[in-house]
Amino acid sequence: MNRFLVDALGKCAVSDRKGESALDLYAGVGLFARTLADRFRKVTAVEAGYSAFRDLEHNLAGRVETRHSTTEEFLVGLRATPDFILADPPRAGLDKGVVRELARIAAPQLTIISCDPATLARDLRGLLDARYRIDQVTLIDLFPQTFHIETVVELGLAAAE
Repeated sequence: MNRFLVDALGKCAVSDRKGESALDLYAGVGLFARTLADRFRKVTAVEAGYSAFRDLEHNLAGRVETRHSTTEEFLVGLRATPDFILADPPRAGLDKGVVRELARIAAPQLTIISCDPATLARDLRGLLDARYRIDQVTLIDLFPQTFHIETVVELGLAAAE
């Protein structure tokens, strides 16, 4: 892993986004939530893995709200629309239920980080059908000399026709 690009990935994923509220889905240990906390008044980081969640709580205690839940379960219960959602799902991508809930919530800004082009294409199809548009795509080679590449896709909600 090219550790020298981890900060660049974080900056690219959050970009110039700022506002009142943000979600960090599939938050892991809080890599992106830490940056989001500097730019948003309220950040909620959601992680299902027990060990990663404990590290997330430790790493960001008092800075962000942490939720130990699957992303889909969390989103189903979400009633307020955040200003920004960042999702960094595992290689399997977003579940159909997560895509459906993201479409329902309709956050004005959404960024997806993907390590698998096939699942990214599948997930983007569902989001594009739900009125999102692709604003920017950035590729970051965190794993040199392998075929793995991180793709950061910034999406915006298109105006209703």
